[in-house]
Amino acid sequence: MRRCGIYARYSSDLQRESSIEDQVRRCREYAGRQGWTVVEDYVVADRAVSAAAMSGRDELHRLIADAKRKPRPFDCVLVEDTSRLARDLSDSLRVTATFKFHGVSTVAVTQGIDTAQDNSRQLLTLHGMVDEQFLVGLRQKVHRGQEGRVLHGLNPGGRCYGYRNVPIEDPTRQGKYGRSAVIGVRQEIIEEEAAVVRRIFEMYASGVGLSQIAKQFNQEGVPAPKPANNRLRRVWSRYSIREMLHNERYRGVVVWNRTGKMRDPETGRKISRARPESQWTRNEVPSLRIVPEELWQAAHEQNARVNALGITRLGGLCRTRRSRTYLFSGVLACGECGSSVVVISGGGKRGYVKYGCHARKHTGACDNDLLIRQDRLEEQLLAAIEERVLSPTMIDYAVRRCQEELKRRLTEMQRHGVGDPNSLKRAREELQAKQRRVIEAIEAGGEIPALAQRLRELEDQVGRLDRALVTARPLRPDISEDEIRQRVTKTLLSLRQSLSGEDTIRAKAAIIKHVGRLVLTPVVRDGRQIYRVSGNVSVPDENGGMLLVARDGIEPPTPAFSGLRPSTPIPLTINNKCQFLSSKNWL
Repeated sequence: MRRCGIYARYSSDLQRESSIEDQVRRCREYAGRQGWTVVEDYVVADRAVSAAAMSGRDELHRLIADAKRKPRPFDCVLVEDTSRLARDLSDSLRVTATFKFHGVSTVAVTQGIDTAQDNSRQLLTLHGMVDEQFLVGLRQKVHRGQEGRVLHGLNPGGRCYGYRNVPIEDPTRQGKYGRSAVIGVRQEIIEEEAAVVRRIFEMYASGVGLSQIAKQFNQEGVPAPKPANNRLRRVWSRYSIREMLHNERYRGVVVWNRTGKMRDPETGRKISRARPESQWTRNEVPSLRIVPEELWQAAHEQNARVNALGITRLGGLCRTRRSRTYLFSGVLACGECGSSVVVISGGGKRGYVKYGCHARKHTGACDNDLLIRQDRLEEQLLAAIEERVLSPTMIDYAVRRCQEELKRRLTEMQRHGVGDPNSLKRAREELQAKQRRVIEAIEAGGEIPALAQRLRELEDQVGRLDRALVTARPLRPDISEDEIRQRVTKTLLSLRQSLSGEDTIRAKAAIIKHVGRLVLTPVVRDGRQIYRVSGNVSVPDENGGMLLVARDGIEPPTPAFSGLRPSTPIPLTINNKCQFLSSKNWL
């Protein structure tokens, strides 16, 4: 008698929650007709999750993980049909193959597919192609519908500062929540916001910079555009000003299809990619014009003059030639507002390069006006990190955590038989026995194509085990503390060498990998302004397999953490935080 788990899924919040109940009910009925037992702990569902990718499918991943346990808690997984499992053919085949490798079959009850049968792969491939084509066709229909809305002067989606979205309803049709169906969305100009848009173009055309416009608007309390879902603060910034200056909708031209979204096959996330201009759709909608053509041209002539100054960009955290010398670019955050702490001034023949809050500099939306010179910040932070990393306390902590993690992983691997040569050999012997039975069936005149396919699958599985056996080593539960200490010390010394070397790019990569985000919070102590720096130090082993986190921050503080650099060090209170002093009067 088979023990069954059940997996259900629906992909959109437009679908009914009862869809899950219906799927589970059908699977239960099928199991009852077959005389199988349903294991209630493994009746699971993913709600409002697309099957186009494996990301976000937490319950399915849990089933896969539990299928690898020994002993197995269930023998098969029931789904209503193959589309509930995946709408990507490669995902569908990979998931069912993973289940099958660990002795768990997959059954699609409405299609009558059981992966325990020899012809299941052909049926899965056929239905998987149909499931995948459904998404392709749906995507094409949605794209065609959006293009039609653009050509009719309607809004294909999203909001834009200066306009309000007005739904167009069809009273003869019923839509969501019992309301009339929405057949389109048109845009109307909001005069108050339109005046702000025209003012932006006028200020920029007269020579006012993007940051200055943002600061002035924030000081005046001009309502800013609504932030995206991943932004917390509703403020003006130079980036939002720049986007508005290049938005052709303000001149009465709707430009659509400039970007397209592709799904990353590894992460499942959708990534926007720019389309060639030949694929753009442009439609003139005079009723949407806010900015006169003369003002538009004047602003863009000013933009061309600014761009003519130019700057060489290299990409990443080393995107300019100067930024390659900034060790902590991209890893510092302001403790007041959460934005980045970046280089905001200096770089000339006489001026010192100084770090400060990005939001304070470009939007005026943060009260943190504390600056610190680049050379002093880097010298003091590096000194504290090196001392923290190579302190006996840190090494003892790292060794202790390594021992705990090693013990946990060895126990888990022994329980599952992962990486153990003896377990791999037993699995290979089982597969070889299956190969012999398949060969006997072929000799007896069985269904040749299906048996040949099954034989190739078994050969592939045996080949993978052979490759795993080449690199497999017996588990060593008796690794001594001295061996762990040597490994940890070697890793820490490698980190120190990277930080103290002359290769700035290598040092920056080491900081990003091992130190991560550092939060600089301005405080006042004894009448002086102090930056309190808190963060984590991550020390993985050479293979990146271990993560040791000093959760109490970087410690202890040292006399080097004085922005004054006096001859007599200023005493600092040890409070489990790495501190240094800074004041604009001392820079």
